[in-house]
Amino acid sequence: MIRAVIKNSRIFDGKSFIGMGILGMLMSFRDNLDIFNGSLLITSIILYVGYAFAINNCFDVDTDLVNPRKRYKNPIANGELSFRMGIITALFMIMTGLIFSYFVGKEPFVVYSLMSILATFYSVPPRFKSIPIADIFSHGLFFGVLPFIYGAYFDGVISEGELLIAGSLFMYSIAMELRNHLEDYDSDQRANLKTTPMVIGKSVSEKLVISFSIASLLLLLTPLYSPFAVVGVLGVVFWNKKLSYRMLDGGMVLLLGVHALKAMFGV
Repeated sequence: MIRAVIKNSRIFDGKSFIGMGILGMLMSFRDNLDIFNGSLLITSIILYVGYAFAINNCFDVDTDLVNPRKRYKNPIANGELSFRMGIITALFMIMTGLIFSYFVGKEPFVVYSLMSILATFYSVPPRFKSIPIADIFSHGLFFGVLPFIYGAYFDGVISEGELLIAGSLFMYSIAMELRNHLEDYDSDQRANLKTTPMVIGKSVSEKLVISFSIASLLLLLTPLYSPFAVVGVLGVVFWNKKLSYRMLDGGMVLLLGVHALKAMFGV
């Protein structure tokens, strides 16, 4: 059962969202070298991401049953884990994470609570993920802005530069959600799930993915960093969408890495 519980949390699939929280912390770590609280923050963000995926699996059984790719990743859909145990272990993760975030600080606790609520209602009725626009907007918050802000509050303040990065992550998280919906387009259609791509269509959604991705990269640019943006923007010229997405992801990681190095070491 332990193996099924770990599988249900899908930590590997959520590594980029864990990275958003750690990135925020690293940008504040220079002025607040608190190893113990840093460990609490990292553990709590891992628990949060695990919870978000686990609770989503619990309420995604209907769509994952008709999606071979997702069914394999959902131990509740394929019978490895009961719905009841999925709920219990998910609640254990988020409650433990909330306790850890409380000891990190007052502001981080408030942010952690807010993103936990949004992540819950993304999957649990009213189920934002099945409401057009609300699906991508909520995802931009609980798997974009808020994990980063949670980490960035490690030093007790949010700088203008950190707000800029938060805005960039918001748009990139929207692009990632659109990409996810496009991958699940056929199964969502069979399950009668009304996601944003279902309403606006595949073609428009694909254009929005590129637009939001480029906009998020541009927000991170300064004349000093602009050469790094080439890595991401070059992805747009490829006809192979998956290759384009990987190039855009690479550009985003590089730019965020440069910002993190600048904040940590003043480079």
